[in-house]
Amino acid sequence: MGTESQNVHNWFKRGLAKGKLLKAASVLGVRPEWLEYGEEPKVATERIDIAPLPVPLAQKIASYRSLISIERFDVAGSMGPGTEPPDFNSVVDSMTLDAAWVRQNLVYTSIDNIKLISGRGDSMSPTIRNGDPLLVDVGITAVECDAIYFFMMSGQLHIKRIQRHLDGLSILSDNDRYRPIEVAADREGELTIFAQVIYGWNGQKF
Repeated sequence: MGTESQNVHNWFKRGLAKGKLLKAASVLGVRPEWLEYGEEPKVATERIDIAPLPVPLAQKIASYRSLISIERFDVAGSMGPGTEPPDFNSVVDSMTLDAAWVRQNLVYTSIDNIKLISGRGDSMSPTIRNGDPLLVDVGITAVECDAIYFFMMSGQLHIKRIQRHLDGLSILSDNDRYRPIEVAADREGELTIFAQVIYGWNGQKF
């Protein structure tokens, strides 16, 4: 530090002046408080109370998934005259999808409500082809808007476009070889809506 040994002896005996203390601390690479007192200064810590996250947001964060598993049911909705309803609770397989893709591309009530079924027939061609896998939202069980639905009518399963109007419902096929079916408002109860079709595995988003 460029000083005589006697000065160092005096420093230990009487202490350092403030200016010399700062210089010595700089040369030695230590804090002045450590050099003067032999310990780091005590810093008062202040407790900060952070309000908890809102419950819906906390639940959303806790349930976040990067991948989701979509159950595939042993069900084929007819895009024709209708099919006999099998056991709708029979899960035969599953498909893993990227959750970010699902959130970005699909409109649904809940990720857990998205299921996979198949279409059968040609009445919805070219929108949906025979055998196309279809993502459906089982959280939708009523005709809330003009859309493609998976439903039962007269004991048969169907996949058709349904439009609501003042007098009831129109059941439509995208293939113009099939005529529309009109359902009067007082007969709407004869339809059981199982789900809304939200995506076809041919790249069609509904």
